Amino acid sequence: MNAADVMTTGAATVRPDTPLAQALMLLVEHRISGLPVVDANELLVGLISESDFLRPKEGRKPRLLEFLANDGTRAASELAALKVEDLMTTNAISVAVDTPVDEIVELMNRHAVRRLPVATEGKVVGIVSRSNLIQALLRRAQATPGPAGKLGARPPKRHT
Repeated sequence: MNAADVMTTGAATVRPDTPLAQALMLLVEHRISGLPVVDANELLVGLISESDFLRPKEGRKPRLLEFLANDGTRAASELAALKVEDLMTTNAISVAVDTPVDEIVELMNRHAVRRLPVATEGKVVGIVSRSNLIQALLRRAQATPGPAGKLGARPPKRHT
């Protein structure tokens, strides 16, 4: 099993100059926790995730916490002026479509990341998240004969 077998295709992406508010909307609308960042040529240049919004920058409290902790006026105007490039993680690790799942899991654990963009010639073709891996594990377990294959079975109804 490899990345192509478990990835979400058509992953939402943003550009470095995308306003942070727009990136936040995409995260919420798609119920995801991170987005690949691509340049004008659609080449992967980084990743923006929930943790980027919470991580301190330059020894300061994270801007999101400033926004939530006070009346938010100054923090809101600061946040409105920020772009994805101001918070994104650069040098994002990516995998190829033929990367084995065990290597993907090892990379996620080693680098403490929740998702890895899948790229072909530098262009994002999908994303593998921990959720994708858990879903694949469940599908594999359900397809296996024997007790493990009964994982998807519903418990019998109780008669009262």
